[in-house]
Amino acid sequence: MGRAASQAGLSTVSKLNGIPEELLQFFRAPGAHSLIVKGAAGTGKTTFALQLAEELGEGARSYYMSIRVGDQSLHRQFPWLLEKKEPQVQRVIPREASTNPPEKAAKGPMKVDRTELQKLEGRVEMGQEGDEVYQKVGEGEAAGDSIIFDLGSDLPEIDLAYDEVERNLPASTLVLVDSIDGLSERYGIMASKLINTLQKDLVEKGNANVVYVLESTGDTRLDYLGDGVLKLQSEEHAGRRLRVMTVEKLRGTEIRQHRYLYTLKDGRIRAFSNKPPPSPAKPGPWGIVPDLGKDMVSWGHAALDQITGGLRAGSIVALEIDPDVPSVFLDGLRLGLICNFASHGRGVAYVPAQKSSAEGVNEWAGPYLPAGAFDQHVRVFESSPLGTLEGSKNALHMEGSNVDTDLKWSNVEYRLPGSKHPFLSLLAFDTLESVYGESVLEQMTGHISSVRRSRDILVGHVSPLTRSTPKLTNLAHVHVKVQNVNGTILLFGQKPYTELFHLTFSHEDGAPRAALTPIV
Repeated sequence: MGRAASQAGLSTVSKLNGIPEELLQFFRAPGAHSLIVKGAAGTGKTTFALQLAEELGEGARSYYMSIRVGDQSLHRQFPWLLEKKEPQVQRVIPREASTNPPEKAAKGPMKVDRTELQKLEGRVEMGQEGDEVYQKVGEGEAAGDSIIFDLGSDLPEIDLAYDEVERNLPASTLVLVDSIDGLSERYGIMASKLINTLQKDLVEKGNANVVYVLESTGDTRLDYLGDGVLKLQSEEHAGRRLRVMTVEKLRGTEIRQHRYLYTLKDGRIRAFSNKPPPSPAKPGPWGIVPDLGKDMVSWGHAALDQITGGLRAGSIVALEIDPDVPSVFLDGLRLGLICNFASHGRGVAYVPAQKSSAEGVNEWAGPYLPAGAFDQHVRVFESSPLGTLEGSKNALHMEGSNVDTDLKWSNVEYRLPGSKHPFLSLLAFDTLESVYGESVLEQMTGHISSVRRSRDILVGHVSPLTRSTPKLTNLAHVHVKVQNVNGTILLFGQKPYTELFHLTFSHEDGAPRAALTPIV
């Protein structure tokens, strides 16, 4: 069944990382282009084709030739089509079923060159191509929201596509063939011959952009027939489904990112850029994220609260972040914890990564907090030689001889007299291991016991390279992992077990807010 759709208005999806910008640029470039979209069932090929028609927008005409998908199924799967102001689907009706056939629509002066199509139809009529069992149907014409056709045409869906391209000349038409395998099976004609016919007539001579949906996933001889090739795959990562989009070829277009992770959430393609989120020009005030209930406090990021249920008083949390994750992501997560606890008037005891100083932490986090909040509620452990007492009033000293003595919890409580519980003990284990050795966790029984006994919360920042990671994750009530895959940052929970999420940060109010998009 062929469907003609008029697209009005420029979609904003591309601004939200919908279809990758390279692909939109490819079709917006001068001339006509073809793209082969290949992938196994369920990878989103039909979603991509329909969304491409929408995102190109601005009055562009599109013709969706679906061999396998009916109207009702299409609207169930893609309800956003029904939100359009103009009709999206034209029904195909045999002329015998029409009681009042309209007059044939007038053709414009411009014609589509049908040389290759006529050659192919000639071979079909001679029995040199095609399946003899296939019932021939006639050439169609538009009538309102319907298309009427006579019985007798050899390749009716293709004929209708040519008619639509011709009707729109000199404007370009986007033809979506879903799928070329289904068309080949229906007619009994090799897919390569169908692509070659459409390529020469519609793309090279008819000013039409054509998308060929292909059911196979590997390299095929058909790849050479299209101007571009896009592969959609569903892979496994950490026991979870991961979707990967690979731009294999885009003739004449620069490909700056050739692999994208993507999701099909809400029946939409959303590809994720590997560019880090921009930082605000000026820090804004931290907006407090409320507690989730009695004894359940927030991460400082509502998105993390939703997938983990928040942080329970008296719990141990392992935040495992791969070393190749850009620091802006780690900083955003830590800033949420520190600022939200301090904004609630709760105490924070922080061992920073890379042995940072209290002054450095204050310069980083202080601008987001109300005046005086950092000095009143945040204490930073600094590595210092034995007996050294110099430093900021916000500093707690780690002399390096005994970790339980240096991190004694009663000393932290004494230094934070005006702060409420539960306190936050935020510990970077790369710093602790460099000061106290690789077996530091075994030496911290007093600190851990005191935090749990006081119904406070310990969050340990670890990586696959720190020796404490296996033991801490075993002790932890919550275990969250952050990883870099193809330049895209993923977050997922081991405890509780969650699906994969794409992680980024927004700065609408000047402060970083984690945004998580499930990869489904």
